[in-house]
Amino acid sequence: MNKCNNCNTSILNDARFCHNCGTKVISATITCPDCHTSNLVKAAFCKSCGYFFSKKNAPRESYDAIYPLNFKETNSIAPDLKEYFFKDFLEQIREEQNLKKYDQYLERFYDSDFGKNFEVRLNQLAEEAYSIHAKQNGNVQRKVDQMIYSNFNNLLDHFIILFCHDLNSTQLSEEILAYHDAKKETVDLQLMILDYLHLENEKEDFFIDFVTMPVKKLRNASIAFLFPAKDEKIMLIADQTIFGSCKEGFSLTEKGIYWKAHFEKANKVFFHELISIKIEKDWITINGHFFNVSPSVNIKMMKLLRKLKEMY
Repeated sequence: MNKCNNCNTSILNDARFCHNCGTKVISATITCPDCHTSNLVKAAFCKSCGYFFSKKNAPRESYDAIYPLNFKETNSIAPDLKEYFFKDFLEQIREEQNLKKYDQYLERFYDSDFGKNFEVRLNQLAEEAYSIHAKQNGNVQRKVDQMIYSNFNNLLDHFIILFCHDLNSTQLSEEILAYHDAKKETVDLQLMILDYLHLENEKEDFFIDFVTMPVKKLRNASIAFLFPAKDEKIMLIADQTIFGSCKEGFSLTEKGIYWKAHFEKANKVFFHELISIKIEKDWITINGHFFNVSPSVNIKMMKLLRKLKEMY
């Protein structure tokens, strides 16, 4: 039970007005010291960055570094970053392309202008990491990791998409490179979804204009897997059925992804609740839930959702 801000009467947790004096309930908030997001005063963790709201003498949330760096030995930062970069390079080829061609990707990397300019960018990243660490503002290691991960991902996408077209088994759209620094407040979400998924080259039927979408398909999707809120804008609906009933498929809205695979129950995950998007054998998992369209769409969806996780 909550307390009325005016008369201190006990009221229901979800009450909008006090039943005793009629005062509108104002949800008390606490501001995260790391990212300055407003959270409910009873929140244990920040909904944006995961900061632990503790009592004065309680320990802060533990965090294991993804890219541990020794900032006392500044000359080691760039070499360590280089080692981490090529580990991510190997992992990205394993996830998205043909791992048997990894040696060919490496050869292309070192022979290209991209590889020749790589050391310069690596030194810039080392300076950025050192600058973040020097400020000692909030959870430093988390911020360093986020910066490195974002830049590594952008560099690898840039190289693989622009320099390795003939090596790639999954062709990714050049348009996705424009979303490196995308912010949810300014991005055209529907255009971003279309640029990442590039469904024009896939066999699945998809719709973005729901006025022209057959009513039966729309009705079947809304019964089988698409359950948005009343004011939730739908960005795309894809039909995965053989005969075009749209009883199985996926949809992306302004808030999340809804889907139903064959012989699986319907699922949904909001973008701000994304935790893990992993490639498995011929499918991916979204927060542990099975998702499968085709090998190429799966990879493109994985990349889209990881970017949305970063943005939200």
